[in-house]
Amino acid sequence: MSLIALTLDVIAKILPTLEKSGCGSRKSIFGGEVFSHLAFRADSANIVGYHGAQSITDRVVDADSLFTALGYPLDVIDIVAARGGEIVHDLNLPVGPELHERYAVVLDAGTIEHCFNIAQAIANTASMVAKGGVIMHGNPINMYNHGFYNLNPNLYHDFYETNGFTVEYLRLVLDVLAPSPKLYNLPAFERFGGVPDNGTMLAVVRRHAIQPIRWPVQRKFRENPTLRGSSGQ
Repeated sequence: MSLIALTLDVIAKILPTLEKSGCGSRKSIFGGEVFSHLAFRADSANIVGYHGAQSITDRVVDADSLFTALGYPLDVIDIVAARGGEIVHDLNLPVGPELHERYAVVLDAGTIEHCFNIAQAIANTASMVAKGGVIMHGNPINMYNHGFYNLNPNLYHDFYETNGFTVEYLRLVLDVLAPSPKLYNLPAFERFGGVPDNGTMLAVVRRHAIQPIRWPVQRKFRENPTLRGSSGQ
């Protein structure tokens, strides 16, 4: 999931909350003022072609120009300097302490599922956001061979709630590239099925405490470690 209309709409709702939580401020919100400051990438055609999005757009906004217009400097972390200006780092490995608690917003627009060491990748996202800040994840629930992993809702709840965060928003997204994607609530822990192929999840979590990152135990084992029913049999 890239920064499409849906994710930008969620970001627009997130930004006004940051000042209230003591994590940064905003200069403006989406609208004509922001649009007038946007720049479009010279390599738009290549990017659109790579993603097979020719029926949707022929131009790609430079993300740095967008966040600059919103009053936020943008850092991009990647394994290579793919488009210039990236912080080059392999997210399979821990990020350095200079990145800890550095950001008001951390965006995972479909990255951690491509990291073989996904536990470290999600720990990196958690470690980089400041107290009061938010992380937005857009990851697959059933996109086969898209990345190494498909994820479950309980991953966000169990990992982040173990580590001083709250899950503020979690939706199943279908037809993600459509003008109006379909959004559905997802159970945090209960089993479910029937999700059409190529579904993604959009999650927003907020950090309310700074503490060492711990690996969670899945809730059903944490609450019932002997795997026995209420009768004890």
